[in-house]
Amino acid sequence: MNFTDLKYVIEIDKCGSISLAAKNLYVAQSNLSRAVKELEKEFDIVIFRRTPKGVITTREGQRFLRHAKEIQYQINILTNAYSDVNEHGVNLKISVPRASYITEVFSDFLNTLEEEENMRIHYYETNSSKTIQNVLDYHYDIGIIRYNVMHEGYYLSLFKLKDLAYRLILEFDYLLLTSKDNAIADKHIRADSDLEGCIEVVHGDERLPTGGYIDLTENDREERSQKKVIYIYERASQFEILSTVPNTYMWVSPVPDETLEKYGLIQKRCGAYAKYMKDVMVFKENHVPKKYEKQLIDNLREKTREFGCYL
Repeated sequence: MNFTDLKYVIEIDKCGSISLAAKNLYVAQSNLSRAVKELEKEFDIVIFRRTPKGVITTREGQRFLRHAKEIQYQINILTNAYSDVNEHGVNLKISVPRASYITEVFSDFLNTLEEEENMRIHYYETNSSKTIQNVLDYHYDIGIIRYNVMHEGYYLSLFKLKDLAYRLILEFDYLLLTSKDNAIADKHIRADSDLEGCIEVVHGDERLPTGGYIDLTENDREERSQKKVIYIYERASQFEILSTVPNTYMWVSPVPDETLEKYGLIQKRCGAYAKYMKDVMVFKENHVPKKYEKQLIDNLREKTREFGCYL
């Protein structure tokens, strides 16, 4: 028996198919079939029964897999406990929404790593669908997704289907971000008519894994199609546009005061008119946090307390 064989049978059990497991693991299907046969022979059990639709885990196979998953979990603990020491530095992969408060925490975190000899960090700002893919397929340590609470049922079902655990980071009403000089800066925004003639700035790739928009209902999309909209795909552009293009605005999570001051912007609460959102951290159920990962999450916890929310 070897750890790779255990990894193979765990993935087969998860997929219910040897061919699909082989595709997910990027290995030949024959390698997985051989691993199953060797384990079944070594332990004198039948782990899977073949069916026309795939494989079914037997009762004795389920018992075997419970032990296999526990072994895999303990290996992950051992690996993560010593990974920082062995690499003499920091190795993190982070996938998050385009949120200024998260970027501020990340920047402060980087300033604590000046003495590190070796540092490899991936910081990926993207939509929720891509973040989930990064966590599942590309082994990102930290994944944070954003969704409208109207779609929470969809995401909770998806987490269960994909064996993902989750923790609430921040829940908030969207704030309206605009220039101090704009006409709507001092205006009470309570309805669409209050924004008539203005230009909305939107991140253009925020979609559900199914292809639908993450924060829009069918009615929202129909209404937005009749408005002036600028679609952007990276966060830095939004501040330049909002500060220089008249009558532009954007719906955002809380923005740090330093950023507002730098670009001459304000953020406005709009009551029930604004959508109610959640930022949620997602990770594999057997994930064990690294030392520096814990540090970054602790820093994020402190930042969210400023907004009256918590992890």
